[in-house]
Amino acid sequence: MSQPQGPPPAYQQAGYPPQGQHSSNVVVVTQQPQPQVVAVGTCARCGIGHVSDNFTVLGIILAICFFPLGVLCCFLLMEKRCDRCGAAF
Repeated sequence: MSQPQGPPPAYQQAGYPPQGQHSSNVVVVTQQPQPQVVAVGTCARCGIGHVSDNFTVLGIILAICFFPLGVLCCFLLMEKRCDRCGAAF
């Protein structure tokens, strides 16, 4: 019995490219947005002024006329106002 002539079979391990070939690596670089630091109590409009809570006239009237539940309405109707630019939120 004679053995077949020719090159021996190529054995290869899984996960590695065959010899003589080069693998190409693709690198994707993404830039993440930087978080914005927002200080508590500063105005969203001008960014400098301090925002304070103020009771509305309607809220005060409801608190007086409908005492127990009116106080709750007074707090629900509070508005936030900037002391620099006057913006109401």
